[in-house]
Amino acid sequence: MSGDQGRTTIIYFLSQVGTTVAGFAATWYINDVLGAGAYGAYSTAVAFLFWLNIPASAIGSAVNKRMSEGREPAAFLSAGQLLNFAVHAALVAGLLVFREQVNVFVGEEVGGFFALLVAARAVFDLAISSLRGSKQVAASGVAKALASFAQSGIHIGSLFFLGVGVAGLVLGQAVALVLATVAALSVLTTAPGRPDREHFDGLLEYARYSWVGTLKTRAFAWTDIMMMRGLSLSIVGLAAVTQDQIGIYNVSWTLASALALVSIAIKQTLFPELSELGVDDDYERIHHFLNEGLALTGIFAIPGLFGAVVVGDTLLTVFGPEYAAGGTILVILIGARLFAAYAEQLLNVINGVDRPDVALRVNVVYIAVNLVSNAALITLFGWYGAAVATTLSSVVAVVAAGFALSRLVGAPDIPYRDIGAQVAASAVMLGVVSVADTATPDTLAWTLAVVAVGAGVYGIALLGLSARVRRKAVAALPARFRP
Repeated sequence: MSGDQGRTTIIYFLSQVGTTVAGFAATWYINDVLGAGAYGAYSTAVAFLFWLNIPASAIGSAVNKRMSEGREPAAFLSAGQLLNFAVHAALVAGLLVFREQVNVFVGEEVGGFFALLVAARAVFDLAISSLRGSKQVAASGVAKALASFAQSGIHIGSLFFLGVGVAGLVLGQAVALVLATVAALSVLTTAPGRPDREHFDGLLEYARYSWVGTLKTRAFAWTDIMMMRGLSLSIVGLAAVTQDQIGIYNVSWTLASALALVSIAIKQTLFPELSELGVDDDYERIHHFLNEGLALTGIFAIPGLFGAVVVGDTLLTVFGPEYAAGGTILVILIGARLFAAYAEQLLNVINGVDRPDVALRVNVVYIAVNLVSNAALITLFGWYGAAVATTLSSVVAVVAAGFALSRLVGAPDIPYRDIGAQVAASAVMLGVVSVADTATPDTLAWTLAVVAVGAGVYGIALLGLSARVRRKAVAALPARFRP
């Protein structure tokens, strides 16, 4: 990656770190005040939101792609806005009609607030996609961080001052998204233009493939929670996962996802560049960017996986003592997130070279495996089955995406040396953390200290083992501090 791309990635990554910190603060407070069961109900509502958000995300992906190509971005922006409004006016109306069924599924009286949340999420996602299509990736990261900070502030404030329940949390998230959307649109450099039919056709042509990619993303992030809840309402036995377990599961997933922030930042930064290179069939540069992305994708997730084996259960108790039960779940989900991160880098290239039809086939394979394995394994093993199903699906996605990409632009240049250095540094860290964890008291404070030591050991070991990481670290320094 060039210096500008590297700086954009760092800015986007730091904004997402801020988002994650704000989210963790709110998650901790919600659990402290309302408990794991209420958080499980709220998690179910959010899972349902993201499944209903598939049309907005598909339209947003198409807007991002068409705007980033540099041909009439203003017209594509307006066409996307009109399509988004038409689809979600009908969807929100349906939710208002069937609000009682929504309440039964969520397990709380969320009513019309949930319909408002779906509408707010739709306009927010399109605003973020518009920023990315205009190559304002850093601004999109800041807007997402603003949404998270606003949501956390509203949630904490409303719980502290008003004592609201799950319905209040849903309303607070909707308000935060509206505020962040206004901020995002205020810095968008592309003004709406007059669209023609060809602009609508161009968006729909891409969206008819990309919606399956969006479905795949939703399946990866939320199928397990949706199916745990759905099976719990319909089947008595091992599948009867409690709302408490759903709350613990979602916290574990959130922790696992935090370790993939670097991968997400790289993916969002590189897509506009890959899109332009795809138009020119510049496959040599595409391979270079993919190699760079794969080399850094697991830089946090790999050590996180090693460390969670030793201290994951104790670390989860920051949200409450009952969360220690999720230690094994956390380890499995970090593995799932790691494999999924590599798959997303491969799919990013496939979409970047304008082959959404190929990405569709890869995603269909993933979705089929995800749905079938979740249904079977949740029924047999409850929440452990959900975690294993998510991991299995991620492995399948890596294999399918790698095979498909090889047929399009040639076999990807896998940075085995860099990935191996991350594994080796993580192994060194694991040894130190294991000894330190045994020698210190079994308390949360000491565990956090052990985690800090482990992170330092990993960073030093990786700098010693990876020449690429050393170069990136030096390049990230201000010019006056570089050797």
